[in-house]
Amino acid sequence: MTNPIPLVLLYQDWPQADKSAWEALFAEGDIFDGTGPCASWSEGSRTKLRQSYGYWLSWIKRHQPALLDQSPTDRITKKAVRGYLEEAEVRVNAMTLKNMICDLYVLAKAMEPSGDWDWLNKLSNRLVHLADRKSLPKSIPVTADEVFVKSMHWLQDVEGDQSFSDIKRAIHFRAGLMIAFLISRPVRRRTLLALTTDRHLRKTSEGFEVHLSAEDTKDKKERWFTLPKVLVQPMVSYLDIYRPVLLGSKTSNALWISQYGDPITPDGLSRELPKVAQRLLGVELRTHKFRHIAATTVAETDPEHVNIIRDILGHATLDMSQKHYNRATGLSACDDYQSLLQAKMKALGGKRSAIAPKRR
Repeated sequence: MTNPIPLVLLYQDWPQADKSAWEALFAEGDIFDGTGPCASWSEGSRTKLRQSYGYWLSWIKRHQPALLDQSPTDRITKKAVRGYLEEAEVRVNAMTLKNMICDLYVLAKAMEPSGDWDWLNKLSNRLVHLADRKSLPKSIPVTADEVFVKSMHWLQDVEGDQSFSDIKRAIHFRAGLMIAFLISRPVRRRTLLALTTDRHLRKTSEGFEVHLSAEDTKDKKERWFTLPKVLVQPMVSYLDIYRPVLLGSKTSNALWISQYGDPITPDGLSRELPKVAQRLLGVELRTHKFRHIAATTVAETDPEHVNIIRDILGHATLDMSQKHYNRATGLSACDDYQSLLQAKMKALGGKRSAIAPKRR
């Protein structure tokens, strides 16, 4: 009995021609050897595209094995892609289907830039429009200002609850501060977890600045932003009181520390954050949802300044190579967003003096 071919063909099982083509995309050469066209891609992007290409190779091996004798790009024909789509559309949703074809187009274009991929690009665009119509995300029943107010109240309640042990109080305080940080400065998950106390978080005369290097961001651009003033004292409390409790006898320069004294991992955050958000906000949220909430709040409550969404989410703004321009755009966007949150907080009755946690 032969082993069934998996739906995703693992890299070690790829044909050698595909391995060579893949490796050429990410070659780290110099001016003489040449650098691969995708060498700047993040590890996350590489993993996503590698899995997507594994789907494609699995379909070929299961349905059109004769195509394996051809070069990787020669196999990408309208007939083959049609069969690939017909099998996939019965088991995946419109969004996944769109991603599969978009990924195949990106790789085909990268492997053979001079090839005629216009038909595949058009197919990809049609699937994008179809996915947009069929896969509209459900609205999140909470606004940015509500998240901010509730997280600040949570911090105050945690400090005032005498029933908590020191370690439990530290865990809850850190969780609330992370949520307040995420809604006021909605960074991506990997950026959040990469933050350190010595390299990224910098104390200033007015509070804190967060400096991100190119390796911390998805688009490989350096950025920086200030921490909202209302979060300065909670951050001081966390650094001086609660983080040392979480660390115990261990040492680490990671900003966010788990209950076990180690830096929080992506898996750990994925397990904890939705549970804390459910308890605090009544809805499960992961890091990317905070970005959606921030953008939606601006679009719905301050449409005249909808352009700041791009700046808040870190899409090509706060670039340190253009720091003077971006200081006037990205930083002002953060200020505008924070002003919006503060105004909404007052409307909800969340006065700053009432929600600022006190140091023990």
